[in-house]
Amino acid sequence: MTKSAKILLGIISFLPLVFSICCLVYYLLAIRDMIMLLPVSPDNSRRFAQSYISHIFSGPLVLFTILSFVTHVGLMIFYIVHVVAYNVKSEGEKVMWILLFIFVGTIAFIIYFFMRVVPLPARSALNDPGTRLSHE
Repeated sequence: MTKSAKILLGIISFLPLVFSICCLVYYLLAIRDMIMLLPVSPDNSRRFAQSYISHIFSGPLVLFTILSFVTHVGLMIFYIVHVVAYNVKSEGEKVMWILLFIFVGTIAFIIYFFMRVVPLPARSALNDPGTRLSHE
């Protein structure tokens, strides 16, 4: 993996965490707005319920949730394939990483990136037989 590919993978590894934090912040801000509309009489309870439903199904919250889910699943598949394909020391360690990816998720992606992907030797364009360099 080239150095630029490692940098890009590092950035992408943090995306599910960033999108999840955006979901949480947006949801908490929506709750704050709804508390300000809290009904003081039974007549306002219907307006409060409509406000809650409209905030839950609003565009930004749904968008951040979908982005978080898609990046998480994509990274899970990528990292599981990476664990199986590259030389991990033992079968037990492979199983451990796969279970961490499934049950811990985003934090496990970040830890694996720094423990296993960063220390891999970078493949430069000069050493890669698949790339051709043009000389002028």
